[in-house]
Amino acid sequence: MNTATFARLGHTLLQITLLIVIWYACDRLAAWLHLPFSGGVVGLLVMVTLLLTGVVRPSVVHQGAEWLLSNMLLFFIPLIVSVVQFTALIERQGLRLFAAIGIGFLCVLLATAYTVEWVCGFERRLRLRKLRAARQARHGRQNDRAARELPA
Repeated sequence: MNTATFARLGHTLLQITLLIVIWYACDRLAAWLHLPFSGGVVGLLVMVTLLLTGVVRPSVVHQGAEWLLSNMLLFFIPLIVSVVQFTALIERQGLRLFAAIGIGFLCVLLATAYTVEWVCGFERRLRLRKLRAARQARHGRQNDRAARELPA
Protein backbone atom coordinates (compact mmCIF):
# COMPACT_ATOMS: atom_id res chain seq x y z
CA MET A 1 0.00 0.00 0.00
CA ASN A 2 1.17 3.48 -0.72
CA THR A 3 1.26 6.43 1.66
CA ALA A 4 -1.96 7.94 0.31
CA THR A 5 -3.84 4.75 1.18
CA PHE A 6 -2.34 4.72 4.68
CA ALA A 7 -3.20 8.38 5.14
CA ARG A 8 -6.79 7.77 4.08
CA LEU A 9 -7.05 4.71 6.35
CA GLY A 10 -5.63 6.68 9.27
CA HIS A 11 -8.00 9.56 8.58
CA THR A 12 -10.98 7.18 8.49
CA LEU A 13 -9.89 5.50 11.74
CA LEU A 14 -9.53 8.90 13.40
CA GLN A 15 -13.05 9.87 12.29
CA ILE A 16 -14.47 6.56 13.55
CA THR A 17 -12.71 7.11 16.86
CA LEU A 18 -14.19 10.62 17.10
CA LEU A 19 -17.69 9.26 16.46
CA ILE A 20 -17.20 6.52 19.07
CA VAL A 21 -15.91 9.02 21.64
CA ILE A 22 -18.94 11.28 21.06
CA TRP A 23 -21.29 8.29 21.34
CA TYR A 24 -19.60 7.03 24.51
CA ALA A 25 -19.68 10.47 26.15
CA CYS A 26 -23.36 10.85 25.31
CA ASP A 27 -24.09 7.33 26.55
CA ARG A 28 -22.45 8.12 29.89
CA LEU A 29 -24.30 11.46 30.02
CA ALA A 30 -27.65 9.75 29.40
CA ALA A 31 -26.92 7.19 32.14
CA TRP A 32 -25.73 9.88 34.57
CA LEU A 33 -28.84 12.03 33.96
CA HIS A 34 -31.11 8.93 34.11
CA LEU A 35 -32.68 9.87 30.77
CA PRO A 36 -35.54 7.66 29.56
CA PHE A 37 -33.83 7.06 26.21
CA SER A 38 -30.47 5.66 25.13
CA GLY A 39 -27.17 7.41 24.78
CA GLY A 40 -27.34 6.74 21.05
CA VAL A 41 -30.32 9.08 20.77
CA VAL A 42 -28.50 11.73 22.82
CA GLY A 43 -25.44 11.22 20.61
CA LEU A 44 -27.54 11.65 17.49
CA LEU A 45 -29.00 14.89 18.82
CA VAL A 46 -25.57 16.15 19.83
CA MET A 47 -24.08 15.30 16.40
CA VAL A 48 -26.95 16.95 14.54
CA THR A 49 -26.54 20.05 16.72
CA LEU A 50 -22.78 20.12 16.17
CA LEU A 51 -23.22 19.73 12.40
CA LEU A 52 -26.00 22.32 12.10
CA THR A 53 -24.16 24.93 14.17
CA GLY A 54 -20.97 24.43 12.17
CA VAL A 55 -18.89 23.36 15.18
CA VAL A 56 -18.19 20.13 13.30
CA ARG A 57 -18.01 20.24 9.51
CA PRO A 58 -19.46 17.22 7.68
CA SER A 59 -16.08 16.56 6.06
CA VAL A 60 -14.62 15.93 9.53
CA VAL A 61 -16.74 12.78 10.01
CA HIS A 62 -17.76 11.87 6.45
CA GLN A 63 -15.35 8.98 5.74
CA GLY A 64 -15.78 7.44 9.18
CA ALA A 65 -19.56 7.66 8.97
CA GLU A 66 -19.51 6.13 5.48
CA TRP A 67 -17.42 3.22 6.73
CA LEU A 68 -19.68 2.64 9.73
CA LEU A 69 -22.79 2.73 7.55
CA SER A 70 -21.33 0.40 4.93
CA ASN A 71 -20.43 -2.17 7.62
CA MET A 72 -23.55 -1.76 9.73
CA LEU A 73 -24.67 -5.35 9.18
CA LEU A 74 -21.68 -6.53 11.21
CA PHE A 75 -23.00 -4.61 14.22
CA PHE A 76 -26.25 -6.59 14.12
CA ILE A 77 -24.59 -10.02 14.37
CA PRO A 78 -24.75 -9.98 18.22
CA LEU A 79 -28.47 -9.21 17.94
CA ILE A 80 -28.99 -12.17 15.64
CA VAL A 81 -26.99 -14.45 17.97
CA SER A 82 -29.10 -13.34 20.94
CA VAL A 83 -32.28 -14.11 19.00
CA VAL A 84 -30.98 -17.64 18.40
CA GLN A 85 -30.34 -18.00 22.13
CA PHE A 86 -33.98 -17.19 22.92
CA THR A 87 -35.67 -19.72 20.63
CA ALA A 88 -37.99 -20.85 23.45
CA LEU A 89 -39.25 -17.29 23.85
CA ILE A 90 -39.77 -16.98 20.10
CA GLU A 91 -41.64 -20.30 20.05
CA ARG A 92 -43.98 -19.16 22.84
CA GLN A 93 -44.37 -15.46 22.04
CA GLY A 94 -43.12 -15.29 18.45
CA LEU A 95 -46.45 -14.42 16.90
CA ARG A 96 -47.02 -11.61 19.40
CA LEU A 97 -43.50 -10.30 18.91
CA PHE A 98 -43.76 -10.30 15.12
CA ALA A 99 -47.22 -8.71 15.28
CA ALA A 100 -45.90 -5.96 17.56
CA ILE A 101 -42.93 -5.38 15.26
CA GLY A 102 -45.19 -5.35 12.19
CA ILE A 103 -47.73 -2.97 13.72
CA GLY A 104 -44.95 -0.69 14.95
CA PHE A 105 -43.35 -0.72 11.50
CA LEU A 106 -46.66 0.13 9.81
CA CYS A 107 -47.33 2.96 12.29
CA VAL A 108 -43.92 4.50 11.63
CA LEU A 109 -44.34 4.03 7.89
CA LEU A 110 -47.78 5.67 7.85
CA ALA A 111 -46.75 8.52 10.14
CA THR A 112 -43.74 9.22 7.92
CA ALA A 113 -45.81 9.06 4.74
CA TYR A 114 -48.50 11.40 6.08
CA THR A 115 -45.89 13.83 7.38
CA VAL A 116 -44.07 13.90 4.04
CA GLU A 117 -47.36 14.42 2.19
CA TRP A 118 -48.34 17.25 4.56
CA VAL A 119 -44.96 18.97 4.15
CA CYS A 120 -45.08 18.60 0.36
CA GLY A 121 -48.61 20.03 0.27
CA PHE A 122 -47.56 22.90 2.53
CA GLU A 123 -44.61 23.70 0.26
CA ARG A 124 -46.83 23.52 -2.84
CA ARG A 125 -49.30 25.96 -1.27
CA LEU A 126 -46.47 28.37 -0.39
CA ARG A 127 -45.05 28.16 -3.91
CA LEU A 128 -48.53 28.72 -5.39
CA ARG A 129 -49.07 31.81 -3.21
CA LYS A 130 -45.74 33.25 -4.34
CA LEU A 131 -46.57 32.59 -7.99
CA ARG A 132 -50.01 34.20 -7.61
CA ALA A 133 -48.52 37.23 -5.87
CA ALA A 134 -45.91 37.60 -8.62
CA ARG A 135 -48.56 37.22 -11.33
CA GLN A 136 -50.84 39.79 -9.66
CA ALA A 137 -47.94 42.20 -9.31
CA ARG A 138 -47.04 41.71 -12.99
CA HIS A 139 -50.69 42.18 -14.10
CA GLY A 140 -51.03 45.21 -11.84
CA ARG A 141 -48.06 46.86 -13.58
CA GLN A 142 -49.50 46.01 -16.98
CA ASN A 143 -52.89 47.50 -16.00
CA ASP A 144 -51.20 50.66 -14.70
CA ARG A 145 -49.25 51.02 -17.96
CA ALA A 146 -52.42 50.45 -20.03
CA ALA A 147 -54.30 53.05 -17.95
CA ARG A 148 -51.55 55.62 -18.55
CA GLU A 149 -51.64 55.00 -22.29
CA LEU A 150 -55.39 55.62 -22.53
CA PRO A 151 -56.37 59.14 -23.62
CA ALA A 152 -57.96 61.16 -20.85
